[in-house]
Amino acid sequence: MGAKVSSARRTEVGRAVIVLFALAGGAAHAQESGSAGTNAATNATPNATTNANVLPQVTVRAPVETPTGPIAGYVAKRSATATKTDTPLLETPQSISVITRDQMEDRGVQNLSDAFAYTAGIIGDNVAEGRYDKPVIRGFAARQYMDGLYVNYYASGYLMPRVETYGLERVEILRGPSSVLYGANAPGGLVNLVSKRPTADTLREINLQYGSYDRKQASFDIGGAVDENKTVLYRLTGLFRKSDTQVDWAGDDRIFIAPSLTIRPSADTTFTLLTHYQHDKQGTAINFLPRQGSVTDTVGGRRISTSFFTGEPSFNTFDREEYAIGYEFEHRFNDTFRVRQSARYMHSNLFYTGVYAVGWNNAAQTLLNRGSLSAGGSLDTIGLDTNLEAKFSTGPIRHTAIVGVDYQHGSFDDRQGFGTVGTPPLGLINPFSPVYGATINPIASYTLVDQSQRQLGLYFQDQMKLTDRLTFVAGGRQDWANASTNTRRQTTATGATTAPTNAGIDQNDFTYRFGLVYDTPVGLAPYASYSTSFQPQAGVTAQGTPFEPTTGKQTEVGVKFQPTGFNSFVTASLYDLRQQNVLTRDPTNTLFQIQTGEIRSRGFEVDGTFDFNNGFKALAAYTYMDQEVTKSNNTDLGKTPTNRPRHVASLWVDYTQRTGWAKGLGGGVGVRYIGKSYGDALNTFEVPEVWLMDAALHYTLDQHWRFSITATNLLDKEYVGQCGSATTCYYGYRRNVIGTATYRF
Repeated sequence: MGAKVSSARRTEVGRAVIVLFALAGGAAHAQESGSAGTNAATNATPNATTNANVLPQVTVRAPVETPTGPIAGYVAKRSATATKTDTPLLETPQSISVITRDQMEDRGVQNLSDAFAYTAGIIGDNVAEGRYDKPVIRGFAARQYMDGLYVNYYASGYLMPRVETYGLERVEILRGPSSVLYGANAPGGLVNLVSKRPTADTLREINLQYGSYDRKQASFDIGGAVDENKTVLYRLTGLFRKSDTQVDWAGDDRIFIAPSLTIRPSADTTFTLLTHYQHDKQGTAINFLPRQGSVTDTVGGRRISTSFFTGEPSFNTFDREEYAIGYEFEHRFNDTFRVRQSARYMHSNLFYTGVYAVGWNNAAQTLLNRGSLSAGGSLDTIGLDTNLEAKFSTGPIRHTAIVGVDYQHGSFDDRQGFGTVGTPPLGLINPFSPVYGATINPIASYTLVDQSQRQLGLYFQDQMKLTDRLTFVAGGRQDWANASTNTRRQTTATGATTAPTNAGIDQNDFTYRFGLVYDTPVGLAPYASYSTSFQPQAGVTAQGTPFEPTTGKQTEVGVKFQPTGFNSFVTASLYDLRQQNVLTRDPTNTLFQIQTGEIRSRGFEVDGTFDFNNGFKALAAYTYMDQEVTKSNNTDLGKTPTNRPRHVASLWVDYTQRTGWAKGLGGGVGVRYIGKSYGDALNTFEVPEVWLMDAALHYTLDQHWRFSITATNLLDKEYVGQCGSATTCYYGYRRNVIGTATYRF
């Protein structure tokens, strides 16, 4: 072949193809189409005048990869998260990682924090606490999206949903400011959760699980075509779990069911209905622990057990219910234009009561103070996103351009009250010899909050192929965001409420990004980008002036590597990220704040996924992150926020025997390193570093049966996952072993 190779076509020679060509005695080549994702190999048609023994033409095809569909193995090559178009990762000038369904199954992923464990640049909670996932990307709390639409409204507090990973096809992490396509966002990046969708091929799967802490779970995933022409497709995914946890009296029960339907009246039109229902019920553990007794020994040289429950078994409960209905619509008018629209309505409600520890009561550090809380409310969100895509050329430049409008609306009502537990010594508890049954005193008053958030955005983006190998991406967005909050105080004894206090936010902003990526013939693609973000901020200055939104800006350079002939993908990136307009104390009026603060995050990341041709698969990741408060009038100046380890690394290797008597037998082993982090805002103490090991064994008996045993924290390391202050430390997960039997038919 010539030295010049189109960026959309790469040489890939597979073993099966080599065998076919050797038998044929001919010469051929294998090509992979970057736009269609199809591999084909052909040899010469038999010719009696040349060689009567030449085999007939053979075509070998691999499944077509789509931005939302399944991926065989660990290596994804396409995504729509970064651009809202079907784009190869190699041509995206921004760091993005895809966690596939196969990877989640091999590792036995049970929640999103598990899913993030072998990916660079993102930190999950990593604590034994099951209310919700709160990922941090490049040092900033990240918003979560499902199928491109916003899921978790952080202002809604305890009402944030915790997404069931069994209902996901893939998890995608987009790093860096991303407001240009998604609106209000933290500057570190976002997580996009891609739901399982109906399939044209018949799918039937039943799973039974049993594991540590008496975990019992059953799940199923069925789907296929309703008619012979495959114009109507369906899928039904469900899960039922009853489980204890490593913390006494704290459960983890769940019901999840997700029906979906796709209608394809023509090759150019697709409509997919996506719905789900989820009910989580826990005897929740708000297990705040003091630093002495978890991170370090008490004055008596003791550590609190990782199974210790700070609450009251008869009082603690966490009951959250949610449901959602939405759709995705796409219509292709011609070779130039297509339109897409997605929408979703989601509702959740919560009943939550608990008792929690608030630090040591005595100098001997044998008794903990405790408080109580009662909370509840509901959250309703609506998301709508519509865009028009156009593919066209202007001279030698090929364009993939989109223009769109999206709207988000979230409203929630929240009722929270805090109280006391018994009278001393009944309200106290000895963590080394706990006795439960304390009286929960009536809560005197509740705070009632009603909030409404709205965001309307107009955006555009153009992906320009300046040459076959050089791509320039530019985009911009104008947002109009507002929120109104109504706060009242209700007295429990009389039911009387105070006059409402109203607060409003009305903030607009323009964000933009541009990037350049060059795809070399060997699959090496250096890139550079600059991007911005904004996030609305509540409150006013001493003069009554509303705060401006915080803003983010990032410069990133890196290289992506998808080597020719190998199924692997590696991204290495360097970034400098700054959040500005951060609130800090007003030096002339200390009861108020001003917006002169700044937080800087800069670092280096390497993230790799590998599918070798001999049964081996691997994941490798390393994160170096240096985050610091660089401008502040507070005592946090020059400090690093909590739960921000500077070094995080991981390696996972999985092998499956493909031939012989042990065909289908395999296993994996992983090692994770989480560096030390600061445990309070003033950086007065550190949470120690930790090394953790995970492992898995799996056996695929035939096309029907698969058995697996997965273990996280295999060596049962006791460690503190994070601290937010000297009295709010959490233990990490102890060893958790789960056995799964899967039957596919």
